[in-house]
Amino acid sequence: MTMVELLVVIAVIAILAGLLVPGLQVARESSRRAACGNNLRQIAFAMAGYGDSRSYLPGWRNSIKPFSTVRAGVSPSEATVSWTVLILPQIEETTVHNWYTTSMAEADAIAGPPASSIAPYACPSQGDFTTPTPLSYAVNAGTGAEILGQDGFPPTQYAADGVFLDAVGNTASDPMYDVGRRTYAAARISMRQLSSGANDGTAVTVMLSERSGPFVPKDISWAMNPRVSREHRGAVAGKHAILQPLPIGSGARTEIQVINPTEATRPLPSPVPVGADLNDWNLRYPSSHHPGNVNAAFCDGHVRVLHDEIDAWVYCQLLSSAGDAASAGVRDWQQKVTETGGLVPYRFNAADLKR
Repeated sequence: MTMVELLVVIAVIAILAGLLVPGLQVARESSRRAACGNNLRQIAFAMAGYGDSRSYLPGWRNSIKPFSTVRAGVSPSEATVSWTVLILPQIEETTVHNWYTTSMAEADAIAGPPASSIAPYACPSQGDFTTPTPLSYAVNAGTGAEILGQDGFPPTQYAADGVFLDAVGNTASDPMYDVGRRTYAAARISMRQLSSGANDGTAVTVMLSERSGPFVPKDISWAMNPRVSREHRGAVAGKHAILQPLPIGSGARTEIQVINPTEATRPLPSPVPVGADLNDWNLRYPSSHHPGNVNAAFCDGHVRVLHDEIDAWVYCQLLSSAGDAASAGVRDWQQKVTETGGLVPYRFNAADLKR
């Protein structure tokens, strides 16, 4: 073989490698996205199984004995657990769950559970985690205890704003009571309530989605202790929840991006609500490392892709489990902007999700 022939062979190999590598990368990402979808499906079925056995779904914030009882005596704000803990038996992680439910010393409750990675909780596309207990997914908490519902004392959350509510509440008789937060009662919701929702129920109500984009911290842990938050400041790393959009002026909602938002496309409320946190956009909305979309699981168990281009009011309806019973702020978001800039009631259909 002459030197020229050798160089030609090397050049051909280099060209073929250049053609094949992008294809391999696409195939690998497709495989990772499929694995991510399977994770969401497994979690959704675990949620449904938990709901069937107890007649109510987990909350985004829960109390679990004896862990919560023991830890409340030392640090009340860190005595609750997320939905991630309650469904551990349903995803065959009973050993980890038993740590929370077995008699323990105060020192053990303070130290927290042994580090344990839960495979269904981590999207393979996110990678490079800085915690041994990663979590790539967040549940639909609607207004997430930011906005309370019924009149009377104590009030409760709007059951129609989202799916996962605060199952602990904030009352003076509770060991996790936060004196700086308004008093409200614990709230629960069942799959049956979702099935009878005015928005066609479970098939068009998001249960959970990815929250694992490039702007999301890599150290979010499934073992974090969810904390009560103030109105318009509900998106925190430990809450493990996505929320409805902040109130916003009617003319701007056509321009914002609620899937994979960036600093440039994040929703900016107009006027800005008092005390609003405008820097929580990376935690308030679904995001992923999948190009242009995120995986989301719906309450009937099916998983589908939500594209970046989804209209903000359609997204808002997907997070509301019963449109007409939702809060005034959510009903406002569920209106469509007309060509003249006005707002009209809008009920989405299947075509809205086929973009």
